[in-house]
Amino acid sequence: MTTVISGPGQPSIGKQLAELMNADHINVTHKFFPDGERDMILSSEKCDKKTVIVQSITRPQDSDLISLIQLIYTAEEFGAKEITLVTPYLAYSAKDRRLLPGEVVSIFNILKMIRATPAKKLYVIDIHDPEILVGQENFFHNFSAMPAFGEYYQKMNLNNPLILAPDLGAKERVSIIGKILGAETDFFEKNRDPRTGETKLTPHELAVKNRDVIIADEVIRTGGTIAKAVKVLKEMNADRVFVASTHMMLANKADIRILEAGADDIIGTDSLPSEYSKIPTAPLIYKELQI
Repeated sequence: MTTVISGPGQPSIGKQLAELMNADHINVTHKFFPDGERDMILSSEKCDKKTVIVQSITRPQDSDLISLIQLIYTAEEFGAKEITLVTPYLAYSAKDRRLLPGEVVSIFNILKMIRATPAKKLYVIDIHDPEILVGQENFFHNFSAMPAFGEYYQKMNLNNPLILAPDLGAKERVSIIGKILGAETDFFEKNRDPRTGETKLTPHELAVKNRDVIIADEVIRTGGTIAKAVKVLKEMNADRVFVASTHMMLANKADIRILEAGADDIIGTDSLPSEYSKIPTAPLIYKELQI
């Protein structure tokens, strides 16, 4: 048998995964003390030898990370020997290079912290830059939700669709959607100011007039870049513009910003739940764990 523990970061994913795996399910109740510390109680003190811990590292990021680490050691205490981690969304993963002198490169520190635990594997969905995991595939496993987006759009009557990435770094990822739809793929040239975070988009000479366009990315935070892209496409007389992102953080009413720029629809997974969570991640995780 296998035990699935649902951490406090998006617990419904763990429950759904346990049902798909026909596994024992351990729920985690939690509360915050007045000083901000999180207190957790597992619904059982018995873990099977094979235990999967599902814990998104989302807001509050620091608390979710500490909670994951505590759950790993607690699961071991309760009998788990082969511990697999699933973090549908892994915070800090975008900070993967030093742009300013003295800047902390967060993701490498986070990965070292997790690697030092008794866990045997970590699965993450659409990490910002999969290249940072090269050479460590025996522990870290990144997989993509883009095939699920492709299947979602396959059911729609799209007009000569074009799949666009907001920058070159995302082009290979979103090309998965293009392959499924048999559609052309391209990207925007994006330059970001390392101090202000402001972005400037430069479109290629794209033939988008009267075509449906899908802009896809791995995460939408404030939506500024995506909104700019949507606006540019509408000015170029694109027909419908759809926005897809694995992780929908949607800070500061990003969805409103994107829709007001002219987007016709927004979809994401439930890694960060919202009204746009059309793609459940539990079946994707289940499939990946069977490989």
